[in-house]
Amino acid sequence: MGGNRVRENGIRFAEAYPPLAGLLVRTEAAMSRAWEQGEGFLSVAAQGALLGRGKRLRPSVLLLSAECVGGATDSTVALAAVVELVHAASLIHDDVVDEAPRRRGRRSANAMWGSKVSVLLGDYLIARALELLPVGERERLVPALARVAASMCSGQIAELTAAGRPVPEAQYVEIARSKTGSLFGFCGQVGAETAGADASLAAALSAFAERFGVAFQFADDILDLVGTDGQSGKPEGTDLTEGKFTLPLILAAKTGGAGVCERLEEVVCRGPMSEADLRVVRELVESAGAIEAAWDRVRAWLDAAREQLECVPDSAARSTLAAACGELFPMPVMAEER
Repeated sequence: MGGNRVRENGIRFAEAYPPLAGLLVRTEAAMSRAWEQGEGFLSVAAQGALLGRGKRLRPSVLLLSAECVGGATDSTVALAAVVELVHAASLIHDDVVDEAPRRRGRRSANAMWGSKVSVLLGDYLIARALELLPVGERERLVPALARVAASMCSGQIAELTAAGRPVPEAQYVEIARSKTGSLFGFCGQVGAETAGADASLAAALSAFAERFGVAFQFADDILDLVGTDGQSGKPEGTDLTEGKFTLPLILAAKTGGAGVCERLEEVVCRGPMSEADLRVVRELVESAGAIEAAWDRVRAWLDAAREQLECVPDSAARSTLAAACGELFPMPVMAEER
């Protein structure tokens, strides 16, 4: 990773670990209850929000975490469906906040039905997710899931509050950890627990998944600036249009000096982002060496994630999680010989 050419690298976890394919089929079947048990419009809208969208990355991490330490159970599959429903709901709510017209190449729920319906649809998916929690474990899992949801909201609020100005890198890391890493960490934790892992193994897989999630968020932020439409699931420049100083801009502001920082603030904060404005921002960030520095951060977080697997017993599932921090990293990345 890093450097000057982009390679397409879609999710291939099931190719590396074939049992995952069947587990994901079962997860999809569990998710289908979100619309099959509904009525009328909400059933149709839920189906449209879930079918054929996304990489199912969080369920994959959860299922693989279970497979590392004893094997996925019915509870594992149910929780894989739960986290994808919660994730889908969060994206719908995000699109309302951001007034985003598209999501993963399609019209967003917000564009199709408006903000009022979209908020209710997101709430509906969360309600359905709670129904899918394994019986007998709800008393333990509901508070844990609530803490994750609160963390995700806190991260989004912190990001909105910081819009229009560069924040310290440490603060930005905490935003990424909250809004993205927290749900990934939950996946590693509960996936391992459903397979009977002891506390130390569950904690290690939770730490792996959280760090992996932060790296994933950083890569998404980089691609918003230097990728092309469709690579990160949203049009490029979306973050800039919303006044967000993401990782590349923060690093450029820090290393490029006061002049670069002032110029970035001027362009990002003055209103709708034109193609010319986007080019200016790219040039400023690239001239400061911030793109490669940002990919260095991705690499560092992936290395930190992989280290957490050292105490996990060797298996094909563990090897797949380790590969997710390298050749299977599930989105386009900058590639070069190290």
